[in-house]
Amino acid sequence: MSEPKFDSDGFQIVKIKKGLKNKPTKVPFKNIHFEKQENKIDIDKSYSRIQTCVEDLEVSEYWQNVNKAVSNTLKHRKVVEIVCFGLGHIGECNISRYQLALLLCIKNTLKPEKIFVHDPIFYSDECDILKKFDLNVIEENTEGSYIINKHGVTLVYLPHCPKQLTNNFLWSNWTENLENCILLCNSFTSLIENHINRVVKETVPFIYKIYPFVHEVSLENSFTYKDIFNDASLHHFPSDKLKLVPKDFWDKQEKPKYENTEEFITSLMIEKLTI
Repeated sequence: MSEPKFDSDGFQIVKIKKGLKNKPTKVPFKNIHFEKQENKIDIDKSYSRIQTCVEDLEVSEYWQNVNKAVSNTLKHRKVVEIVCFGLGHIGECNISRYQLALLLCIKNTLKPEKIFVHDPIFYSDECDILKKFDLNVIEENTEGSYIINKHGVTLVYLPHCPKQLTNNFLWSNWTENLENCILLCNSFTSLIENHINRVVKETVPFIYKIYPFVHEVSLENSFTYKDIFNDASLHHFPSDKLKLVPKDFWDKQEKPKYENTEEFITSLMIEKLTI
């Protein structure tokens, strides 16, 4: 039996058998072996390439639309921190470089006090690149769990991240304090409308529950490369909507568990690594 192959973002490549082209292919969780690899990266060259991506993005219509949407959502409030999960291999992957470039454009505009980034597949050299951009690298894989600031707005950026990661983030902040969050990630509306309700409710219950109380701003995919920011939306949780939730809405629940998913790297998978 041949060894499984992984793409540039660390996810297993699954061959689609003839006749199953249009059917989703799932890999059972128990058969997935996440292997963290450590490749050497030319730090200066990668840094320069990312700077070029920032320059491309800064003059784009897409960035103008994102900047306007964030500004309109914030009104006069201030972003005190930005948290970003799931950038992928910024030293190797062009999509990851541009997604980082968007983070840097937001950073340069909003000037938050702190910015935190994490991806369990980051190479050591990639962490050094991120630090050169004055970004704080979170070492532990919290699987998207991060408690946002109570004294200002936290902008959470999850570029093309698994829905389980978004669900975990919501779980960790399951209080009225979500009104202090702006979430830039894959569209909730797209998720809800393109999947069976029962499946969404069972697999990502916190996204399902919060959806009626979210204000979503769809971001037109006008950037030159169409596979970088597709399906992205800005989500926020207005206090007037959150006041309408049922009485037991915020009751604390156990951390979600997931089965039969090939897209979500858990902390248990990291613990079992032999590097």
